[in-house]
Amino acid sequence: MPKIAIIPGSARVPGNCKGIVAWVTQLMSDRLGGQDGNPPEIYFDIMALDVTSPPYPLGPLVDGTLMPAQIRDSAKYPSPAIQEWSTFISSCDGFVIVTPQHNWGIPGELKSSLDHLYWEWRDKPVMFVTYGGHGGSRCAAQLKDVLGGGLKMHVLSRSVQITLPSDYITGDQRVPEDGPIPDFLQGYAPSVLDAVDELKQFLTDKSTSSDA
Repeated sequence: MPKIAIIPGSARVPGNCKGIVAWVTQLMSDRLGGQDGNPPEIYFDIMALDVTSPPYPLGPLVDGTLMPAQIRDSAKYPSPAIQEWSTFISSCDGFVIVTPQHNWGIPGELKSSLDHLYWEWRDKPVMFVTYGGHGGSRCAAQLKDVLGGGLKMHVLSRSVQITLPSDYITGDQRVPEDGPIPDFLQGYAPSVLDAVDELKQFLTDKSTSSDA
């Protein structure tokens, strides 16, 4: 059963990340689990991470005398936390990154989590959902460079850029983890599902070819 990890990009509180992650997770579960009326060809294990809990490595890259690109065995990382992160990412077949844009770029905690590893990411498919006052477009561009160029991942052609209303940035409104989905967010559901379909097709084709 292919495993897909949904990786949040921000630990900021209060923020919109947890709410948008919960929304994306539900959309994916419905789409890939057949709840939308289309029986799945294969079943997927979908796991949404909490940026403040293991195995997510919140914190800077500070240990080790070797670069991640020189390490192919999880046990070789000096830090037990990074060993756990390496083992988890190695077990995943695909990824969805849900992140805000911070200061025109990738949030520090997300960049750090990517930089801890190398081979564990390589050649695996990834889609991303960015958000911000202008959809997080600069963060999306940086992610494409980092993931596709630096980490040699397969960046899907479809990504989603969600423009937040000002009340959800500087006001007191936030996307809830539970409860009604804001109207503005519902409009992005088709784009998320299109990207999920691309990820599904990639993993289905890969699973079929490996079984042949």
